[in-house]
Amino acid sequence: MNKPIELNKDEASYLMGQAEPAKSSVLISTSKYLNNPLFRDIYAQFGLKRDGHDLPAAYLIPELSRAFGEVTDYGQVFANLTAEKARLPEFAEWLDARYVSNFTPELVEGSAPGTLGELMHDFIVKSGLDIDFMYTGAPTNDFEYLVKRRVQNHDIEHMVTGLDPSPVGEIALIAANTMANSNYFGTDFAHELNAYGSILTATSISRAGLHYPAVLPTLFDGIARGTMLGAKQKKPFFMIRWEDYLDWQITDIREEFSFQDGPPLGDWEWTYEAFRG
Repeated sequence: MNKPIELNKDEASYLMGQAEPAKSSVLISTSKYLNNPLFRDIYAQFGLKRDGHDLPAAYLIPELSRAFGEVTDYGQVFANLTAEKARLPEFAEWLDARYVSNFTPELVEGSAPGTLGELMHDFIVKSGLDIDFMYTGAPTNDFEYLVKRRVQNHDIEHMVTGLDPSPVGEIALIAANTMANSNYFGTDFAHELNAYGSILTATSISRAGLHYPAVLPTLFDGIARGTMLGAKQKKPFFMIRWEDYLDWQITDIREEFSFQDGPPLGDWEWTYEAFRG
């Protein structure tokens, strides 16, 4: 008769030690994330669910954003940002400029083949997608501006790095951003920028390991490639004004920024379907 493999009492004791957790009438821990009911629920859903065809892959993103909003100390975020702004003149100048994009089909109409402008035109016109798809209002403070530029640059980052928008490419790009942010900022502010992506990365690994084992090795390959690419960067991706590179060949952009760690073209496309169902 088949039985589950379980640890015996001595084996469990070896791992757990003799300490007992504090007893309480409610769940309590030293983690603000674990203590938050919404965060616990959304983390469990992201990490344990299957990715069906009934809903968009990003369906739970608004709930994850709400969960982060409930646990984030924005006073501390602004304090950390202010400290980095004082420490890094380049960052301060970038924030004060408040440059934002207004991508229209006309802006990239007639772009030369092989350029970033051509990819942008195809994205907007042929795919019917929107670069400015979230946080479309005018930013009222430095942090709102930073978040807006992260969103405006996101799909462009897929194009220029070669880390495509497949399920694997999305996590690879998170890894690249995590390294670039950590290279540039101090630990406290880098944490504020990287925490969201760390949840998406951890839960993607969990879903692949539980439900899509064929994708798991490729997912780790994507993380490794993104990590290597991001580690070479001198500043965060969101601070690069990609609008200045619309007439550049993609090959030249990748040479300029050391974006050579992406996969061969189309290498991860199979994961669109393999990571669903």
